Amino acid sequence: MRSPLAAPLGALFLLAACSGQTQTNDQPAKTEAANDENKLPDTGSGDPIELAAIEKGEMLRLDGELGCAFTVNGQSAPAFVAKANVGDDQLAAGAIKVGGTVQRVAGSGGFGALEKGLEMSGPGLKLTLDHASDKPVRTEGEQKIYEAKLNVNRTYGGQQDFEGEWSCGA
Repeated sequence: MRSPLAAPLGALFLLAACSGQTQTNDQPAKTEAANDENKLPDTGSGDPIELAAIEKGEMLRLDGELGCAFTVNGQSAPAFVAKANVGDDQLAAGAIKVGGTVQRVAGSGGFGALEKGLEMSGPGLKLTLDHASDKPVRTEGEQKIYEAKLNVNRTYGGQQDFEGEWSCGA
């Protein structure tokens, strides 16, 4: 005696075997950028690197107790900001506006490393900040402000130095 389910199950197995499609999800998902915000910066172009001031609504959320900001000479607002917790084993999170895009960067060393100068990196960029002097040029409340140079280096070519002020504090 035959089971009433044998014919439908046999037909189902036959269709699955003949469909020619694999039944796994091993293929990488295809993605397309929905807009310019989802695209990574052009890391290999020969164009000059341009830093622009980060506007009020463009700031990314950064974790950390204390922060620093680099303002390029001649600009009214910082083009690069970073925050970190106190402690040498802490990570620093930053945001930099290259051209018209604000992007994340990160480094190690905590707030002490931020205040003294730092190295951070992000998609296609490496940043190095150096003080012109160990002594601040001025203080404003709890903030110390140093003359500094920010070197922005593209991973696949191109680098540029920017003169400005590095202000650090609460």
